[in-house]
Amino acid sequence: MPFGVIFDGYVDEPACLGVPPYVSPYVRYCAGVLRYFNYDIAYYTCDQWREDHNAVEDDLAKADIIAIIAGLTVPGRYRGGSPLLLSELQSIAALKRKGLIFLGGPIVAGYALQGGRNALKLDLEDIDCLVTGDIEEVLFSYLSKGEIVPHLKRHGYDGVDLWSKLGSTVVRLHPWYPWIMAEMELSRGCDRIGTRCSFCTEGRFGIFEERSTEGVLEEMESLYRAGVRAFRFGRCSNILTYHGIASHKGRIPNPHALEELYKGSRQVCPNLSVLHTDNANPKTIADFPDQSVEAIGVISKYDTEGDVLSFGIENLDPFVRKINNLKVDFDEAILAVRLVNEVGGWRPTPRSLPKVLPGLNFLVGLAGDTDKALEVNSAFLRQILDEGLAVRRINIRKPMVFDGTLLKDLLPTYPNKVKESRYKKWKEWVRDEIDRAFLQRVAPVGCILENVRVEEKSGKLSFGRQLATYPLLVGIVDETLKLGDVTTISIVDYGRRSVTGIPFPLDINNCPASSLMAIPGIGKARAMRIMQGRPYFSIGELKEALDDESLIDELAPFLSIDHTAHSQ
Repeated sequence: MPFGVIFDGYVDEPACLGVPPYVSPYVRYCAGVLRYFNYDIAYYTCDQWREDHNAVEDDLAKADIIAIIAGLTVPGRYRGGSPLLLSELQSIAALKRKGLIFLGGPIVAGYALQGGRNALKLDLEDIDCLVTGDIEEVLFSYLSKGEIVPHLKRHGYDGVDLWSKLGSTVVRLHPWYPWIMAEMELSRGCDRIGTRCSFCTEGRFGIFEERSTEGVLEEMESLYRAGVRAFRFGRCSNILTYHGIASHKGRIPNPHALEELYKGSRQVCPNLSVLHTDNANPKTIADFPDQSVEAIGVISKYDTEGDVLSFGIENLDPFVRKINNLKVDFDEAILAVRLVNEVGGWRPTPRSLPKVLPGLNFLVGLAGDTDKALEVNSAFLRQILDEGLAVRRINIRKPMVFDGTLLKDLLPTYPNKVKESRYKKWKEWVRDEIDRAFLQRVAPVGCILENVRVEEKSGKLSFGRQLATYPLLVGIVDETLKLGDVTTISIVDYGRRSVTGIPFPLDINNCPASSLMAIPGIGKARAMRIMQGRPYFSIGELKEALDDESLIDELAPFLSIDHTAHSQ
């Protein structure tokens, strides 16, 4: 049987994320093509290769086909993995091997790891095929006809619908399985009619194309059978206009199509744990508020709590917005944030996260950017706070500059005038003054987060996250937890961009003192007094151990009393 290796160097694009725990569509499509031709498949991430070069390189050496997926076109900071470096790619390409290497993904547009820099053009002599088209199409052409056509692109979704189902079981080879989240493709390219933002690389796909609801649901069902329980509609530039209706002002939301998609997802994946989304165009909400309200209502009806509609706000200065062809002005952005709060900001229970809230993306360093633009953006954030609205998260970054984008042509004429020191100061202001306030609104003290997986240990703190779109980072005050443990927590405090939690419900007869001390109103002295009085068989007994009986009302929501395993 022929043998193929899929090597995942991770991807991050404006409308696609493939850094663990996310598994990108590229990986699954390549696996489907290889399965179609009866290939035996090995799948490795670049982090696995870093941990054990020999085991991975043995398979690379004997493979008939090696498909490498890699590349970032938006900068990010990742906890789940480290994207493949160019030097690492060069090392892998230079290995002695039997088969051909096909390199695909956004890396073909240029290599970059940080914002504010020009992407480097690739010059890799040891790569047999630098895929400038769609890697799954190029692989299919080679395996069916023996021809290497690097620029070959797909037209429509017939092939993808087949390969995505055939390749769904590859997720079982992911090192994080089953703790993974499938990035689902609904469309690709930009849905803006006849125009796009200066920095955006989505235009490299050519025409905007959408996938059928039937195709999406069939892939979800296949992934569900393979053990996936978390899904994100991330490969889509604007979820609100999925199968929308074209008009002279833009695409009009189609709530009926979203109802079929989201309701259908619940039917084919009846016990899913996460159903989230990513990108939404705030301009759609501003131009079509009635239809958008109905569309957001559909999403919030069927998704799971803690969802985010990511808004490409970018920059609200009128001049910067105009020359960079950005989406919304100040008032339109406020309206979009306001409507998502009103329609999607409800909580399934009093201690749940809101169903769906806006996420804000800002870019500093676009053509014509100035300190004045930072002041406009600051005024926008202050107004959201003053109105009592909530934002789930704020991303601040510098753009990567790629050949073929309008930004590359604009910057020589309209240079960025924001100094690095001013950029850092503004970013620190947002983190110190704005993020914490929004965190407190989104996840107040006592809010419960289920299925938080421990990813890192640091002293008495365990750091973990849920499977979610833009999950909250949780510092868990419980030194007894181990890496990989999955627990439920209740929020007790806040960091700059994180929350602090304790296990919920807290077993007062067996928990460590640090967890008790983390509860608001309980200091070291009270925690010691509580521990000395253990075990407790009732809340009444606990009340007697406290110097202030009124604390019981504040403590009770966090606690459980387990008298079957007494503290020693």
